[in-house]
Amino acid sequence: MSTVFEDRRRALEDQFFKQHDEKLIEKMKEASLHDATKDELRSLTGITNEQVLSALSDLKVGGGAAVLVMAIFPLVEVAWADGAIDEGERDVILQLSASIGLKGGSPGSEYLAKWLTKKPEHLWRTLWADYVKALAEMMKPDDRAVLKATVLGRARVVAEASGGFLGVAWRVSETEHAVLLDLERAFG
Repeated sequence: MSTVFEDRRRALEDQFFKQHDEKLIEKMKEASLHDATKDELRSLTGITNEQVLSALSDLKVGGGAAVLVMAIFPLVEVAWADGAIDEGERDVILQLSASIGLKGGSPGSEYLAKWLTKKPEHLWRTLWADYVKALAEMMKPDDRAVLKATVLGRARVVAEASGGFLGVAWRVSETEHAVLLDLERAFG
């Protein structure tokens, strides 16, 4: 009888260590993926700020997708300025997102779909601002100016998509203007 209990004890012990080993292996894979994403982001952007790289890697979408997510954030942020996204803004955001390479079914498109129905939390604005500051630090002044003009230009197109005050074309509401200024400040 003692062999039955001994066999059961060994089986339980083996199962415990197998589960423990699987958890350790999973943690090691996640850490490896996190580091690989940081390396990819560093290569794509030139950013060396470990805190920013780590925060972007924590998105768990890969380096390229993280860069796309950061590119579409200002569009969404401006659209939510008045508390809701209208159809015109939604259409422009989708068009601009596609033009910069965001594809349906991608991890970045999942963020966009979520953001089109629910305003991103404030921490996204902080992450985006930190990303832009780190990116701008690595750029020549002319390149930084082009990036700033591109990002703010796209955001302004979204702001103008809703037709402004009382449907007057090419007008930007006060709340959208405030968000545009906030986005601009991130460039220093």
